[in-house]
Amino acid sequence: MKIGINVMPVPAAELAAIGQRVEALGFEGLYYGEHIAVPMHLKTPYPGKIGYHGKVTQLECYVALGHLAAVTRRVRLATGLSVLPIRHPLQTARAITTIDNLSGGRFDLIVGLGSIPDEYEAMNVDYRTRGARLDEWLDILDKLWTQDEIEHHGRFMNFEAIGFEPKPVQRPGPPLYLGAYTAVGFERAARRATGWYGDINSPAKLREVIAEFTPILEKHGRDPASFKYKLIHAAGVDDLPSRDELADYADAGADCIVVSPFELEEKAAADKLERVAEAFRPYLTF
Repeated sequence: MKIGINVMPVPAAELAAIGQRVEALGFEGLYYGEHIAVPMHLKTPYPGKIGYHGKVTQLECYVALGHLAAVTRRVRLATGLSVLPIRHPLQTARAITTIDNLSGGRFDLIVGLGSIPDEYEAMNVDYRTRGARLDEWLDILDKLWTQDEIEHHGRFMNFEAIGFEPKPVQRPGPPLYLGAYTAVGFERAARRATGWYGDINSPAKLREVIAEFTPILEKHGRDPASFKYKLIHAAGVDDLPSRDELADYADAGADCIVVSPFELEEKAAADKLERVAEAFRPYLTF
């Protein structure tokens, strides 16, 4: 099992240095999630622990990861996660292939439906169509990654033949992880993703998730042993798993734990990173 770092709360002026230090310490990857437009007054309360709100400081995730691609050489780079249905798929595809090419094929694409219905309203996207849009946007990405001339005629997008170069360095495309907690979401991940990404804070819950996925994967003709599980632990809260918990996560079947040592308005990123590295050294690679 490997350990990644959620760097979304790191101040812009420190991001490059923290990214380079994450790489030097042997962490698996740098993860940057997104919300594009969080209303100041949410009609639907944010479901996570951290009370996400409109004043949270956040960079554009693909730009931030492109910045990190330029200052690192080995560490993986990943969205964590990107709310794909509220984005334009062609513009997002350009961002994805740009990071993948700039990094020499070190990019993982983690996407999902998001957790703030109000954000869909702010982005002028019908929340009721989010699942259908995600499926169609993933279809478009698949075409862009693999076809020389791409056309698409769907429910939400319609365009005649276009070109799309460069293709991703990773073929047929960057590894795809889907974040979901519903039966439909599990089916979608089993059909078309490299693995699953979720906010889980106990090995017992991971065992439950894997037990749910196993028959779905088998139904779709996939080997459950090849399906990956990336978990983000306590996003936005300085709450790290213990060494015993890490060992239990590994035993349960986690491939990577993304830890979040930084708070939403972080003031001591460098010091906290060193503390995390010392605590998790057996799981770091050099």
